[in-house]
Amino acid sequence: MTSTPQQWPGSSSRAGGSGPIPVDALRAWLYEVDQDGMSRPMKDDKDRPLHKAVRPTATLRVSVKGGYDSTAEKHLWAPSVEGMAVEPVTVYKDASTGFWTIRNSGKTNTLRVQQYGLGAVPLHPGASMAMPGEDVAVWIPVKPAWPRVTQKGEAFRLLILRSPRLSWIKGDTTPVSGPRHFVTPAAWEALIMYFGQYISWPPLVMPHVRGDAEVKDLAVKAGLERDTDLVNWARNRHDVLTGRDGLFTAPSAAWYPRFGGPDRALGNHLAAFHRLVELGTINLTRARKSANLYDVNDFLMIDTQLADPL
Repeated sequence: MTSTPQQWPGSSSRAGGSGPIPVDALRAWLYEVDQDGMSRPMKDDKDRPLHKAVRPTATLRVSVKGGYDSTAEKHLWAPSVEGMAVEPVTVYKDASTGFWTIRNSGKTNTLRVQQYGLGAVPLHPGASMAMPGEDVAVWIPVKPAWPRVTQKGEAFRLLILRSPRLSWIKGDTTPVSGPRHFVTPAAWEALIMYFGQYISWPPLVMPHVRGDAEVKDLAVKAGLERDTDLVNWARNRHDVLTGRDGLFTAPSAAWYPRFGGPDRALGNHLAAFHRLVELGTINLTRARKSANLYDVNDFLMIDTQLADPL
């Protein structure tokens, strides 16, 4: 799996529909994951992305049979493939909680549900879970269409979901998880450069934290001549995150998890990065806007049809 920069083509907000998308609608797309780990939008017979907008009163069904859309049901048709259930995923709004809910409608395979920027968690057959964020991917395992090198090879289809902004009823306990935190322009730039694979969307199969040399190589290819010595330039970006007053190590950031001791490398701060995602400091909209604002788009991959317009 390489980190060669790639941008998916943009797409209109009306993609896959015939009119404006309601502001309270859940949006859903289907992607194919190829053997290189890259996601490609699945298309209908008119070469349009497979996309649906689902009102809160309707249910979304991903199915190899498809179906007629109505006010009560929306259908995303996926071509039949070995290993995938006839109807692997159902998504609906739970009236009692107010959250969109993802159900594994199959009887055999475990799905994986992944919130933007975090790791995936299993969803067993017949089980349901509330959509854990505004941007979520559901990994649907299928039998690989290419020869396996080993019997451990996996292939997937991806259901990408985007919900309206989440809200919940305030409880009686003292808030301890904290609000989102302020991130300086330099720190945003550094986060995107080093953790860009984790905040790419659709998610990558096996993302990794980039090292200084990889950041420098991407900077050379992108023409980011911010310093005559790009080795030092990459190292300075590293210090923005991990130096004495860096984002992950400053005294004011004592709430971050820390691993690795005094000799910790940037990869040891992945838990702190995930904490920023959990708090909402890092989300898809802010990452995309920051990448454009600070001219570091080459360090992440975002299909623009999945993100808010800039």
